[in-house]
Amino acid sequence: MSKPFARVRSEQVRIVLVRPQSPGNIGAVARAMHNMGLRHLVLVAPERFPHPEARMMACDAQGLLQQARVCATLEEAVADCHWLVGTSARRRHFRHPPLAPRQWAQKLPALTQQHRVGVLFGPEDSGLTRAELDLCHELLTIPTVPAATSLNLAQAVLIVCYEILLASAPPPPLPPPALAPLAEVTAMYEHVRQTLAIRGFAGDAAVTRVLEGLRRIFDRAGLERRDVALLRGIARQLAWALQHPGEAPDPPVAEGETTP
Repeated sequence: MSKPFARVRSEQVRIVLVRPQSPGNIGAVARAMHNMGLRHLVLVAPERFPHPEARMMACDAQGLLQQARVCATLEEAVADCHWLVGTSARRRHFRHPPLAPRQWAQKLPALTQQHRVGVLFGPEDSGLTRAELDLCHELLTIPTVPAATSLNLAQAVLIVCYEILLASAPPPPLPPPALAPLAEVTAMYEHVRQTLAIRGFAGDAAVTRVLEGLRRIFDRAGLERRDVALLRGIARQLAWALQHPGEAPDPPVAEGETTP
């Protein structure tokens, strides 16, 4: 039995903006979070907040913006978090290799079952400091072309939140098997009918009842082409046995054989 799919508990994820400079970016971050199903925003020492520009950029996420928590220090903002992830465009030294957002998001379903996770984004002009990154357990870097590594703050938050949303969704269902064409299924039932009629099989009415029962069973399951081939192979072997009682049977029918 496969394990049940664990979803990201989005209420356990906190987006933390450290010293954000643009109120427009703060509003755009709130909108990105709202689009991707996250709702916990924390602002550490914002330069201008609250601000009309933030409200304008938030659009339908003004409720999320109004509920944003404002803290004086990073330590206060993450005091109750269990796991911190710092974001940086710089390939600076860190104790662990940086992760791409998709790699990191795959760990969230298990991590958020019991733990609060803080995702830190630094100020627009300089990013997180070395001391702030030292507080983090992991470093997150969004891949870009080498010549242009700087992303707008709200764009970076949107990419990370998008990967969180993808990790929150259950895996897509497997495509249903391709069913056998009706003509092949009909020919298979006729093959079975002819086989059962070789020795009379208690009369035509009995054969009809058996076929109706088989149809009920097979209609529930749905027959693939290989199923039809297998059933026709069984019918072929049964017909041979009924016509040659006491003789050794033919070799087993290979899968895919449909000859009646």
